[in-house]
Amino acid sequence: MKIGLSTFAFRWAFKAGMSLAEFLQLSAEYGADVVQLCENSGVEHLDEGGLKDLAYRAQQLGLTLECGGSGGGNRDPLMAGIRRTASLGGNIYRCVLDSDGATPEAVIAILRELLPLLRDCEVTLCAENHFRFSPQTLRRIVRAVDDPAVGVCLDPLNSIAQWIGPEETIRELIPLTRTAHVKDAHISRTGTGWKITGTPLGEGHLDLAGYLATVTPRVESILLESWMDSIDEEDGAATLEQEALWARNGLVLIRELTNLKCSLATVSSNQ
Repeated sequence: MKIGLSTFAFRWAFKAGMSLAEFLQLSAEYGADVVQLCENSGVEHLDEGGLKDLAYRAQQLGLTLECGGSGGGNRDPLMAGIRRTASLGGNIYRCVLDSDGATPEAVIAILRELLPLLRDCEVTLCAENHFRFSPQTLRRIVRAVDDPAVGVCLDPLNSIAQWIGPEETIRELIPLTRTAHVKDAHISRTGTGWKITGTPLGEGHLDLAGYLATVTPRVESILLESWMDSIDEEDGAATLEQEALWARNGLVLIRELTNLKCSLATVSSNQ
């Protein structure tokens, strides 16, 4: 199991012009094993030569690459994303399937059409629970496709948009999960409603230790993300500095908690 960073851990830095090469270098310096290059990074604009160069740079830095994209209602961007993942030498393509209004039945049909390509490229498409499909709907989609080339990218917080909390989300999707995101947030009452605010990992309402204990035995990778609000401006120095601090400290915390779990398991097995 590898620990690393999604490009959504640096959403402000990429908006401010961070390059993929800079992201890889920083990820390696922070001790990441794996990075997930999602749709906010501009990876889809690289040609074949650019992808090969990026894959070589990642190899030199000791990083495993995963790729990400969106668009479950259109086969073409999904095919491009699968091929892009293979060109990068990766085997996981994390995909948001509910971004363009397609019905679950249409998504199931498209995923079935993609199975030969997934097998040829030796890539697993991992559908992320996002904001429109509930975890139950996503589970139904993946089970209907019923192929090891299609799994889940579990995010414990995204389904809050459906008024579904982390515990229910994890329970519904963990049997199908191949890769996982982790971020944290604080939920507070404001007026007659509620406010969700991103926090540094470990300082919000996510049961981080419990979540990691659940996903670690099942996944190939855990990727840190962030819902951090900007501080000064989107490309302001304070925003970018805090974002980098959250990423670095978050990776350290994930590593500490997963190592602690492994140590406790070893002690228990020796007793």
